[in-house]
Amino acid sequence: MPKYRVRYETRIMQAKEGTEVVTATGKGQAMLAAQAIVHPDQRRDEPYFHFEPLTIRVLEPAGTYEVAYRTKVETPLSGEVVVEATDADKAVSKARFAVHQELIPPKCFKALEVVAL
Repeated sequence: MPKYRVRYETRIMQAKEGTEVVTATGKGQAMLAAQAIVHPDQRRDEPYFHFEPLTIRVLEPAGTYEVAYRTKVETPLSGEVVVEATDADKAVSKARFAVHQELIPPKCFKALEVVAL
């Protein structure tokens, strides 16, 4: 079976945990304020799917909260992978699965170049 080198660009979800100290009027607003710090590109008025507050503690002075969280952050990734395939289209599919090993790979995977070796 012929080998192909696939050069690609994609985005990977990486797990992140941390703690943020925020000022808010209540626990719900504290969660949204911490979410806005971690995910500044998401809407600030509703919960983001990947953001999960673990604990929300009240601190002194009043109105200050410590929010411990777990989330996933998108990071860009590019590189090359060598795969065996019957044709170039199958090589792209195998490269996508080699990079994103989820059952249903995301659509953000983009093959920039496919070269037969």
